[in-house]
Amino acid sequence: MVDILLASYNGESYIAEQLDSLFNQTYPDIRIILRDDASTDRTLAIAKAYAGRYPDRLKVLVNEKGTGSAMRNFFRMLSDTDAEYVMFCDQDDVWTADKVECTLRHMKEAEREAGAGKPVLVHTDLAVVDAQGKVLSPSFHRYMNLGTGGELSQLIIQNQVTGCTVMVNQPLVQLMKMAEDVDRIVMHDHWAALVAAAFGVIRYVDEPTVRYRQHGNNTVGAKNAGSLSYLYGRFRQGKKQFRRELSRLMKQADYFLAVYASCGMKEADRFLIQEYAALRHKKKAKRVSFYLRRRVLKHGMIRRIMQILWG
Repeated sequence: MVDILLASYNGESYIAEQLDSLFNQTYPDIRIILRDDASTDRTLAIAKAYAGRYPDRLKVLVNEKGTGSAMRNFFRMLSDTDAEYVMFCDQDDVWTADKVECTLRHMKEAEREAGAGKPVLVHTDLAVVDAQGKVLSPSFHRYMNLGTGGELSQLIIQNQVTGCTVMVNQPLVQLMKMAEDVDRIVMHDHWAALVAAAFGVIRYVDEPTVRYRQHGNNTVGAKNAGSLSYLYGRFRQGKKQFRRELSRLMKQADYFLAVYASCGMKEADRFLIQEYAALRHKKKAKRVSFYLRRRVLKHGMIRRIMQILWG
């Protein structure tokens, strides 16, 4: 059984198309758990109409008081599932028909290689599309110039995993559920990637399985990392914003150690995360020395230049 966790909030414009893509999956043994975060539009009515048509395949839950973020909603939904495999789903995308089947195949291969009981995360590429579904880029990872190696040394400073492409197994779900203060976490997908890198396996599938819709109200969204407008925007945000982002990542690393200190982390990984978390109390020269010495560097030349100049 594969549970698909769908976090919804005011998504009436796109959620029906997304649900259609889920019910048209080639892999049949799926259940959709939709948790609505106190929508004020027709999202919940649309979801309940689909639940009436597919009562055995769609479960609709409601947060009477909104959590205020997709991340909090997703973490809450981890307690709604006991399925062997779990996928995260955004309300405004469209999945390819074989997404579940393809991802599950790679998951089972990765589990065999990792060994019994190991936490495993599988993620894929995405096609970036506009609000009408026109393709802007066939590859999100190339569009954003993101790495895909899954090394812990890169993940602590830059997320490489997009939540709406992710499948995790139950051992990884159980570890994720140990995090109780989710406001100390940057994003649920980033946290899942850190846990998998520290305790198990991450596998990347270089194939787009999602049409990742950009419509102006995305929680995260995609930007062409090679465009002049992107570079101008990053430089305009400036050093303070860049350092705020790095500080959040360092605080997340500190919380990661607090949660998983007794879970059998490799000593080298524990020390790496500990050093990184402590950087927010260090002067710039010490931070830059750590980045270069430990190869904790963002992916992409421009990002690395900003990291050295501003980090």
